[in-house]
Amino acid sequence: MGITVLDKSAPATQTRTEGRSRLLGIDVGYGYVKAVADTGVRACFPSVVAPAAADPLGGVLDDGVGHRVRVRALDGRAREVLVGEAALRSLHAQSFLGKDKPADLHDLFVLAAARLVNAGGSGPLPGQTALALGLPLSFYRSQKAALVRRIEALQAWVSVDGGPEVYLSFGPIAVFPQGAGAVLAHSDLLPGEDMVAVVDTGCYTVDYLLFEMRNGQPVPVPEACGSLEAGVHLVMKDLAAAFEAEAGAPLPARLHQRVLDAAREGKPTFHFGREIDLTAAFRESATRTARLIARQVASRWADWTGFIRATILCGGGALLLGDELAAGLPNAIVVPDPVFANAEGFLKMLTGILPA
Repeated sequence: MGITVLDKSAPATQTRTEGRSRLLGIDVGYGYVKAVADTGVRACFPSVVAPAAADPLGGVLDDGVGHRVRVRALDGRAREVLVGEAALRSLHAQSFLGKDKPADLHDLFVLAAARLVNAGGSGPLPGQTALALGLPLSFYRSQKAALVRRIEALQAWVSVDGGPEVYLSFGPIAVFPQGAGAVLAHSDLLPGEDMVAVVDTGCYTVDYLLFEMRNGQPVPVPEACGSLEAGVHLVMKDLAAAFEAEAGAPLPARLHQRVLDAAREGKPTFHFGREIDLTAAFRESATRTARLIARQVASRWADWTGFIRATILCGGGALLLGDELAAGLPNAIVVPDPVFANAEGFLKMLTGILPA
């Protein structure tokens, strides 16, 4: 059960090209929001929002990290917030807690991501931008229809970082299962026959899918597809506990990612005159979490496991847990840009279902 690593480079926060985006694939994750447009523009930012307070320094020391987003409803009411890295610096930072994604947060992230990839128009028109989104498999059947209706009704004027205000509305809307996007995004990696699997490891969920390849097309095996309530948050939880044991104080939720990144890179965290090294705690937790996920997924695949030609690893957890995760899964492949794999696949599937 070896691993093939095709590309482990982290995605750029944002890439811009010219042209108005008309088709989008957006993956609103518990940890990060990822967006890909038909023009090639991409954006990625932490799923965190905070009120936009006035900058007392007038932007003199602004490093340009994160975004200030202004959303104006059709009735004229406006809201200005920080999203992404900029929001992480706020005492009032808010993110998804647990497996639930409140509609107001989810839809704010959709608007911000759409604006960042140059979607939108100059005036109120329905369905200006075709949009594909994803849902964890465990919520797909129960939440798909409601999500489509809600996003079809979503419309607002949006500006980012002081740029021009554009009107955003969406349609048609497509919703796909998490993990399915990675299959089409990297169809070149799929065998012509045999079986192929996907393990999409996010912050709070792991989606696993099994496909039988027939005439070059993936056909799902329904009883071998599902979701686990596991993921990167288990590592964050362990690191928070290790920090509190060492520091004698709780680790603020908004600093979890910063401490995780430091531990992953082997760097200490400074706290009240001390340097707290959580490198060993991170490695132990990452190994334990990866083995837990691999063991549970393999048990769901049962005796199919021996017939799997390739297991595609995607999601942010593929970067964090990939080596250990692969040890318990057959013929694992970490795809290029695993963080963007679903968004890329959603866009490709959306393109395939729209009329010519």
